[in-house]
Amino acid sequence: MRGGLTPTPCEGTPDVSSFSFEAEWHELSPGFVKCLTAGSGPTLLYLHSAAGFRPSPPVERLCRRFRVVAPIVPGFDGTPMLQGVGSVAALADVYAALIDKIAGGRCGVAGQSLGAWIGAWLALKHPEKVEPLILASPAGFRDPSLPPLSFEPETMLRQLHAHPERRPPETRPPEQLASNREAMKHYRAGTSWDEDLNRRIGEIRSLTLIVHGTKDVRVPADAVRKMRQVIPHSHLVYVNDAAHSIEFDQPERVGKLYEDFLLRGEAFIVNAPVAPEHA
Repeated sequence: MRGGLTPTPCEGTPDVSSFSFEAEWHELSPGFVKCLTAGSGPTLLYLHSAAGFRPSPPVERLCRRFRVVAPIVPGFDGTPMLQGVGSVAALADVYAALIDKIAGGRCGVAGQSLGAWIGAWLALKHPEKVEPLILASPAGFRDPSLPPLSFEPETMLRQLHAHPERRPPETRPPEQLASNREAMKHYRAGTSWDEDLNRRIGEIRSLTLIVHGTKDVRVPADAVRKMRQVIPHSHLVYVNDAAHSIEFDQPERVGKLYEDFLLRGEAFIVNAPVAPEHA
């Protein structure tokens, strides 16, 4: 049975509100990457969604046990693009070099949506650097035979959030959000279909947790079932009453799940592997 990370012992349960993320810049061969870092313990690389980095309650919870390092995808939130890095797979190579700098060559990796897409490539191309791996609401697996994703604001709101009242307030200016969308196009990530990754996903050898919301219509249920079938050391957990923004829809459930898996590895408690009828 494969285990999880070994956290630094802590006295009691720290208040997550006591953690603040500090900005760090790391120089890599293609340029500088901005990271937001908080907490202490074993290093956990957290990869944000296409919404950009927002410290969700599950991520803040992980800061109690781990040193959470969240790189900002180059081009997002005012950061510079990197020369020669123009795909999700290429971003994985950048983050592999980042792991060498921040963790000495290996660490746990957790990603949500776009972050899970990058994390899957990272584990596939650089298996020696990733253990364990969390793929939450993984983008990149929406078959082109399905209706294209909608980016109309009202439709997106309904599809991203089962509980829109729990989403964080948007504080970034419209021009910054527009720049983030342009960065998505730069990495050719707008369609959420990666043919090469879908063909090779079974090559991942990291201990992997796949997390899917039962109300997520942007990531097909068939896609996560396939991932569970072909990734050898993987587990699939469905989170009830959650859409694509799973960390904000069900923060308590998801936070406990992330923490349990990262600490206990395969000893964590898994839900039934059969998707609900309405997923």
